[in-house]
Order: sequence, then C-alpha cells, then structure tokens
Amino acid sequence: MENVLLSDKMKREADRLLAQIGRADSMIVAVKAGARAEGFVLGMETAGGLRDGDAERLYIIFESAVEERLKSLAPI
Repeated sequence: MENVLLSDKMKREADRLLAQIGRADSMIVAVKAGARAEGFVLGMETAGGLRDGDAERLYIIFESAVEERLKSLAPI
C-alpha cells in the first residue's frame, strides 16, 4: 500500500480491513470482508478522498487479498 497516499486514519482503516480479510475463517467471511473493503474504497473515491489512480490501486490490493485468502481456504 506504499504507492497509495492515505491519511493516517485512512491507512489504519485500510490495514484493519486487510487484516480482517487475512483472518477470515471461511470463504463467506472472506468475501464479506472484501465487500466491506470495496465499500471503503468506493466511499473514499466518492468523497474525493483519493488521488487519481489510488482507488484502482486499493481495489486491486483488496481484491488480491481476498483471492489469496479464498485460495488458502479452498478444500484441496
């Protein structure tokens, strides 16, 4: 997330959301955490709280985290 400019408060929230995704103990919980993260980005984007390109970078960061968590939770 070093390429995304966020205030300290927003950085803490983004980190908290990433941690929730990483701690998800089921696929449903992981998807819900990803949806919350997407809502966070959408809200910041709508409010004009992000530089050009930062919203897209955050979407990719959160989406990648969800994908990785889902892979780790998938039965073999």
